[in-house]
Amino acid sequence: MPPQSPGPGRDTPPPRPPAPRRDPAELARELTELALSGNGWRPMIRTIASATGRSVRLLDVHGGVLAASGPAGAEAAGLAPDETPAVSGVVGGVPALLARPGFTEVTCEDGWRGRGATVRAGSRYVGLALVAIDPGETDLGWLDARVSAALTALAIVAVRQDAEAAARAESASRLMSELRFGSPRGHDELLRSAARFGLDLTVPHAAALFYYDGRHGRTWTTGLTWIENGAAQDGELGWTVLTGDVERELARIRDRLQGMVGPDRPVLAAAGPVVTDNGHDLAETAASFAEAEAVLALLRHRGDATTLVHSQLGLVGLLLAVPRGRLEAFARAELGPLLERPDLLETLAAWLDTNGSRAAVAERIHVHRNSVGYRMNRVRDLLGLQEDEPARMWRLHAAVVAREVLQALSAAPPQRDSRRAGGGARPAIPGVD
Repeated sequence: MPPQSPGPGRDTPPPRPPAPRRDPAELARELTELALSGNGWRPMIRTIASATGRSVRLLDVHGGVLAASGPAGAEAAGLAPDETPAVSGVVGGVPALLARPGFTEVTCEDGWRGRGATVRAGSRYVGLALVAIDPGETDLGWLDARVSAALTALAIVAVRQDAEAAARAESASRLMSELRFGSPRGHDELLRSAARFGLDLTVPHAAALFYYDGRHGRTWTTGLTWIENGAAQDGELGWTVLTGDVERELARIRDRLQGMVGPDRPVLAAAGPVVTDNGHDLAETAASFAEAEAVLALLRHRGDATTLVHSQLGLVGLLLAVPRGRLEAFARAELGPLLERPDLLETLAAWLDTNGSRAAVAERIHVHRNSVGYRMNRVRDLLGLQEDEPARMWRLHAAVVAREVLQALSAAPPQRDSRRAGGGARPAIPGVD
């Protein structure tokens, strides 16, 4: 018997119907009219799908799906885009794709493959507009022309949504400032105001702080307006309150902001301690804001990550609540002569972190093992240590950590908001200020 040719759905995909050859200029006019009439993403995506005969997806900078049309023929069957099966975006890699010039091809988590281009609103990346393609398909000039025709109208929708978000953000900024610095409004009224932004202060929550010092300042401002619970901006800083899984939410928002501003500078994100008083004392929320600022200072000082939450800090987190003057006095009393010897301080810190392993210390600070022994003998002589007694070593460990906290806080830039508490000169400590 002669071999049977593979049928549709076996080794080759079924042939697509001939693609519409709708004039790109006509498509651009229709989409612009829709955008200027106040329509959102779905009518725009549906129109692009109709003009190409293909399913369409608009991915945000996070790789998630902002809007999607149904599969080809779904609307003809009476199925609306939001009634079609759930669609998937992509995980990771989207920021790099956004900056790529021309057209790009993306495969989503559910296997859907599309080709399209970056949508930008001014300097802000909005996402990727993608039209479905088949494996091995090559004649795509007609599709690229129609994607190009859609980009301006999609940007108009993004600009309008940015303006609406900015108006909402103005009220949200006032709320965050009240939570951060205190409010003349009554306690119950402030709780109701927070609830209007979807923020329930009667459940565990924490203050969060985002930092960006890159060249896309206007995009940064726009990005902060899209934080769901609202945010207050103070130059390079954005302040908000998070509930639920604080660490996960912090990372999610940080990644989204990074996607918006692009890769020129990292967005840093820090969270203060979780408040668990069921909304009875909003002074605890203000304290979480103050400690979030200290956590950010530590994150910047360490320079080895982009997110840090208070619950990860251990002893450092406890010391953040100690008045700075007491930390300085404690560090001076315990470390005294070593404050003028950064080489010996570095060796002691590594010794304490590695449980006294010469090999581990030598590898960490890049010196010979014999040098480690010589330095530790000098440390013992200067501090009067006898046999590394455990109680004294615990105090030294706390003093080294306190010094790290003081260095980080001393290097933190002053806040611009005049209501920030704690002004005035700080007492100096050798090796810190």
